[in-house]
Amino acid sequence: MHQFASSLLSFFLSPLLWIVLLVLASFVFKKRSAKKICLVAAVVVFLLFGNGLLLNWYARQFQPAPLALNPGTVYSCGIVPGGFASPDIDGNGIFNSTADRFIQALTLFKQGFIKHIIVSGGNGRKELDSFREGAWVKQQFIILGVPDSVIFIEDRSNNTLQNAVNTKYILDSKHLPPPYLLISSAHHLPRAQLLYKNAGVVTVGFPCSYIAGRGIPTLADLKPDLGVIQTWNVYLKETAGYLWYSL
Repeated sequence: MHQFASSLLSFFLSPLLWIVLLVLASFVFKKRSAKKICLVAAVVVFLLFGNGLLLNWYARQFQPAPLALNPGTVYSCGIVPGGFASPDIDGNGIFNSTADRFIQALTLFKQGFIKHIIVSGGNGRKELDSFREGAWVKQQFIILGVPDSVIFIEDRSNNTLQNAVNTKYILDSKHLPPPYLLISSAHHLPRAQLLYKNAGVVTVGFPCSYIAGRGIPTLADLKPDLGVIQTWNVYLKETAGYLWYSL
């Protein structure tokens, strides 16, 4: 129930949805004043959440800055939460736009910053239950030269909360000492670290896959942009999730 309520809340945290509902409401209301209020509100939401400067400012406040590891720093394990790979229409694994988690974990292992890798991810698509993200990603690591013996997988979870709880069992069973390097998308990391902390897993966040907050501000950012509005969905969802699990 807790997870369902969180998902339902995040569904409605969409500026584009607000705009659509306000425009529709302007057709439903009979009074001219009510119609005007709805249309003005829709324009305000569009201008506010279409503003790239505001999005980048918020992203910088919410997500952590890149982490520079000092030479000689070694973590017993790097944890890579799932969600960066999924099955295609034929059931074959493919990487998505957050696959930088995989790239960074591979790089960190090759550079000697992490000794082991835990991949935690199942499959959110029930119609293709044969695909398990953790198992598929492990094979990609092996193809690129990571020894099978240092890769652990947890491929039963379908969300970050389950990632954290199930990963805790692996860490305890393998007797790997904390803290652990948690490698995830920058916008996802605040909520992920909170959930791992709640599960009793001490982590140091390693952000990657930045989608906002790292570019150089320009005047063009002031122009309303639909892509900016859609990106807000990600940050509002993550903020709501963070606040929800902070309660």
